[in-house]
Amino acid sequence: MTRACDVCGVKYEAKRLASRFCSPACRKRHQRNPQSAAPVVLPVIGDPGAVDGPVLSATRADLHAAGRLGGPLGQAALLLAGRLDRSEREPGTSLAALVREHRAALAEAVRGAKRAVDPVDELRARRDSRRAG
Repeated sequence: MTRACDVCGVKYEAKRLASRFCSPACRKRHQRNPQSAAPVVLPVIGDPGAVDGPVLSATRADLHAAGRLGGPLGQAALLLAGRLDRSEREPGTSLAALVREHRAALAEAVRGAKRAVDPVDELRARRDSRRAG
C-alpha cells in the first residue's frame, strides 16, 4: 500500500497499515518535534483515485435510497465500506471488526428513514393485491 510520509510528504510503500513515516529519520524528526507532522488527509469517497468496489457501491445505493448519503453516519458507513473493499491485507480479526462496524454504522444511518419506493415494486404490489382479492 502506498502512503505519504506524515513528516515530509514523500510517497513510500508501507509494510504495515499503521506505518506513518518513510524512514527512521522522519520518525525521529517527528518524535523530536511532533508539530512537524503534516495533517493526515484521508481519501474522499467519490474521488477518481478511490476504489469503488462492490461493498462501497451497495452501501452508497442503500444510503441514497434512504436519503442519508450526505449525513455523518452515512459518510462513516461509506468510509468503512471503502476500507472493506481495500481489505486484501487486513488480518481476519480486523476484517471481522470492520464488517461489524460497517453493519452497525449503516443500520444507524438508515434507521427511521423512509425508503424511496421503486415504481416497479409499487406496481407489482398493486397487481399482486388485485390478484389475491
